[in-house]
Parts: sequence; structure tokens; C-alpha cells
Amino acid sequence: MKPNFLLLAMIVAAAIYIITLRRQLEAAMMRGDMYREISSRLDKRISELSSDGE
Repeated sequence: MKPNFLLLAMIVAAAIYIITLRRQLEAAMMRGDMYREISSRLDKRISELSSDGE
């Protein structure tokens, strides 16, 4: 009975670890999207400002 309980505990721990990693990955992907969006806005603004000066 003990090996089954230990195996079950290890499976539950692995599932919790996987869920945690997936959440961290999703958060990192959302941050990456946010930074790309900000970068594209800044690039667009810089090109607008540089074309106004010419």
C-alpha cells in the first residue's frame, strides 16, 4: 500500500509542477507580446517624428 501512496503523491506533485510551469510560460508569453506591441508603437512613433523633421 505504501508504494502506491508514494507513487500517487509523486504523480500529484508532478502535475502541480507542470501546471505551475505552464502558468509561468503563459505569463512570459503575454509579457513578450506586450513588449513587442510597445516596441512596434515606439518604432512607428519614431518613424513619424523622423519623417516630420525632413
